[in-house]
Amino acid sequence: MLKSLAQEIIAQAVTRLPLRQPLDRAVVDFASIQGWDVADREHQKLLVSLALLNSALFKLTSQESASFFPTPLDALGIEAPDRLTHMIADAARGQGPAEFNPLGDLYTLIVPQARRRLAGQFWTGERIAEWMVAWLLETGPRAILDVGCGAGSFLLKAAQLQKERGLKTALYGLDLSTLLLNITRSAFATGRAAGFGPVPELFAKDYLNEEQAIEPDAIVCNPPYTRHHHIDGGLKERMRSLIGSRLQIEVSRQATLACHFLLKLIADMKEGARAAVVVPMETLDARYGSAAKRALGIHTRIVAMIRFAPEMNAFHKVDVGACILFFEKGYRAENRFLRLTLERLPSTGELLASLDGEQESLSFGSVAVEPQDYLKHTDKWLTGGRATSSASLILDGGHVAPLKSLAKIVRGIATGANDFFVLSNETVNRHALAREVVPTVHRNREVRDLVLDSKGWQALSEAGRRVWLLYLNGEEPEPHVRDYIAQGEARGFHLRSLVRKRRRWYAMERREVPAIFFTLLTRGNPRFILNRAGVRPINMFLLIYPDRRIVDGGAVELLWALLNSTFSISRLHSISRTYGGNTLKVEPREMDNLPVIDPLRLPDAVRRQLGALISDYNRHRDARRLIDQVDALVGRLLR
Repeated sequence: MLKSLAQEIIAQAVTRLPLRQPLDRAVVDFASIQGWDVADREHQKLLVSLALLNSALFKLTSQESASFFPTPLDALGIEAPDRLTHMIADAARGQGPAEFNPLGDLYTLIVPQARRRLAGQFWTGERIAEWMVAWLLETGPRAILDVGCGAGSFLLKAAQLQKERGLKTALYGLDLSTLLLNITRSAFATGRAAGFGPVPELFAKDYLNEEQAIEPDAIVCNPPYTRHHHIDGGLKERMRSLIGSRLQIEVSRQATLACHFLLKLIADMKEGARAAVVVPMETLDARYGSAAKRALGIHTRIVAMIRFAPEMNAFHKVDVGACILFFEKGYRAENRFLRLTLERLPSTGELLASLDGEQESLSFGSVAVEPQDYLKHTDKWLTGGRATSSASLILDGGHVAPLKSLAKIVRGIATGANDFFVLSNETVNRHALAREVVPTVHRNREVRDLVLDSKGWQALSEAGRRVWLLYLNGEEPEPHVRDYIAQGEARGFHLRSLVRKRRRWYAMERREVPAIFFTLLTRGNPRFILNRAGVRPINMFLLIYPDRRIVDGGAVELLWALLNSTFSISRLHSISRTYGGNTLKVEPREMDNLPVIDPLRLPDAVRRQLGALISDYNRHRDARRLIDQVDALVGRLLR
């Protein structure tokens, strides 16, 4: 029913396009926050669809219209027809088991995850929301605050549970989006949640920029996940100043929005208050998250750290791996916390029962009890434990070394505007740019093999893939190149944040052709690719330049084969950032520490064997067969 309703709303939105330009500034700003372009028809369709939804909700809650929040979309002057309003009313009363928050679900159907990415929105499923709220309610708090409440799932679950338990906990929610606050208010006014009790008190607030008007003793939060380069510089500096003064901790300028939320939550909480927070895994593993880890380590008592097995996809259609943190404000010496790894979603009763720390094994995953103070000496809280030092890797008779001792690792070329700089054959020919381009590759999925040779690259070219990189050096361009640059400027590429930092925006950063490159962000199939095509990959890859000893020793291909062995690939989790859906992201300085067999330390007989395996691979091109053979050789070596 919800899917067909979303389709009906979108269909009605299409009949009202295109929107008459120029649009009201409030609409333009709203779209910009979402990463939408008001001149784009698809994005206009989203704006009108949401305006129709908001208008229908206003009609449905007419008795409470005074408390309905004005939204930027009101400026579009769109009114939902009565028939659509009645359909939305029926949906809001949904009784199905999968329809706990039908209005919130309707919003996600209208605005799919890909369109919510820049705003950092991803929803928490009902089961996980119930765990978090149930744990907070165990102490009978006076008030629960949902920071960034979105469409209200946490508040709905809190209202439901406290009614079942006879509690009188006051509920508060705040969010920057008045549209989402209206969805939350409507869920309580029109759906089955109407019987849960009074509507929570809702605030339209920018949490990071405004002080709190209330002081709750329990906080629940699924913060927005927005990367640092999309965060206003002024906000970064304000947060650095705030956290520096209140927690005496320095915050990295690369910290994400979720990291800033976590830090401010800790700073705002009163002593003894509880918090249940969804935290992106990289916040607790990446270097930029050191401030959040320090704040947790010295200002809170961590109760539980809950993560999901890599094969689980607890947050649907989201590539951000996330964990759940339960903690209380106030450090406690010698505190021990629970580290839970879930292989399935337990019931709320099962999860809460596991938090007593008495169970040595779980039917739904694994549990370990660890001293909180141990975390002070741990770089990666979720995926790897202590950072690996170079000295600790010289093991197994000296065969193993960190990759940084054998090669230089850098990120691929950051163009700042792939649509302008990364070109197909057709575009190169149309603009006569053959002398200004070099071969490249820009998508992981375009290189499935462990080798990219000229034949493979040519196949990509003939398939219409964008395999050329505009490689201008910043000198005065020739007239035909100036014409292409002017077309780019007409499309606004010269205003992009990265290219604006260059002396000439179209001048490309320089990279030598790497011998090997690595799939920086991969889902289930990380691989090191031997570069026989002479490409200069863009920044979806890491570039690996073996040092002079490896090159002069004729060991480049040996190193490549050893990097693809299970010995090294299986250790990527210990150095990398883990996202949802078994997705890995490895930054250059993280890749520095990858353990690898040093090909120069291999006995001569083993080097010859490995070389023969590579020669065989060049004939059969069966990657799995090569890896199995290399694994067997490595296994014998390290026995």
